[in-house]
Amino acid sequence: MAPVTSCMTTRYVVQAGFGQLDLWSRGRPIDEVLIDRDVDDRTKILLEEVGRIRKFATAQGLETKGNYEHYVELDRPAVVWFLTASKELAFEPKLWTFPIVGSFPYTGWFDEREAIEMYKRLKRDGWDVYVRRVRAYSTGGWLHDPVLSTMLSHEDDAFRSLANVLFHELTHANILINNQSTYNESVASFVGDQMADEYLVARFGAESEEVRLFREENAEYHVRGAGLSAVYGDLEMLYASDKPDRVKRAQKRRILLDAEIKLQLARTPNNASLSGFKTYNAGLDEFAELYQLCGNKWSRFFSAVRTLSDSSFKEEQLEKIGPVIDKLVKARCPAK
Repeated sequence: MAPVTSCMTTRYVVQAGFGQLDLWSRGRPIDEVLIDRDVDDRTKILLEEVGRIRKFATAQGLETKGNYEHYVELDRPAVVWFLTASKELAFEPKLWTFPIVGSFPYTGWFDEREAIEMYKRLKRDGWDVYVRRVRAYSTGGWLHDPVLSTMLSHEDDAFRSLANVLFHELTHANILINNQSTYNESVASFVGDQMADEYLVARFGAESEEVRLFREENAEYHVRGAGLSAVYGDLEMLYASDKPDRVKRAQKRRILLDAEIKLQLARTPNNASLSGFKTYNAGLDEFAELYQLCGNKWSRFFSAVRTLSDSSFKEEQLEKIGPVIDKLVKARCPAK
C-alpha cells in the first residue's frame, strides 16, 4: 500500500499547489477592485467592509499579516471541496500527513471531480466518507490569503457571514499547532463567533437587526449542534459495546436516520460528517470560560492560548480538547 499512498499524496500536493497558484494569478488589490466600474455595487460594499473587519481584528490583537488585501473572483460555488473519512464502526478519522505542515483529518480539493473520485475510492475501501463545499480556507499564516467571491454571501446574512469567516480564518493565521486540527478549528470557531458578535454590536448597535439575527442564527446552530453531539455520544457508546458488528450496523442506521429526521438535516449523517462537526466544535464551553476569566479581553485570551504547544497535547490529532483548555482555566489568565 505504501506506493499507492505515496502516489496519492503526491497527486494531492500537486493539485493543491496548482490550485493555490491559480488563486494568486487571479488576485487583484481590493483598492483596485473598488474603483472598477465593471464590479457590481454589492461586491464593492462587502469589500469595503473587509477593511473595517481587518481594523477591528487588529485592535483586538489578531494580526492581519497581509491577509485579505486582494480579491479573487471565482467561477465556482466553492474554493475547495473538503473530504473527511472515518472508520465505519469507530470514530477514528483517516489522517493525511504532509511534509512540514503535519497531519490533517481532512483534505481540500480544488476540483470537485477529484474530490468525488477520492470519495468513491475510500467508500469502496469501507470508510464512511463525507464531502462538503468550503467557501474559505486559511494557509495558516504561510501565505497571504485573499478575499474570495465564495466568501461573499448573496443572502441577507452577508455582513454577518463575512465578519465570522474572516475572524475565523485570521485566527488560523495567528494561532496554529501542527497535528492538532480539532484544537485549531475549534479555537477559530470560538473566536469567529464571539468576535463577530462584538464587531456587529460595534458596527451596527446592540439592538440592531444584524445583531439580533446573528444571535438567533447562532442559537439555532448550537441547538442543532447539541443534537449532533448527542448522536455522536450514542454512537460512541454503541461502538464501544461488545455487540456483534451486524447489530452495531443495524443500530447505527436507525440512530442516524432518526437524527436526520429529528434535526431536519439535509442528508443522513455518518461517522465522517459527525467527526467533522466535532473537529470544529470541541471545547467551546471551556474557551468561553477562559475568555470570561480573561475579563473578555482578547489580548489576555490570546496570551493564554499561545502558551499551548505540541507538548500540551498527549496525542496527535487529539479530539477531546476540553481538558487541555480547562488546564488554562485552572491556571488563571495572564495579566496582559
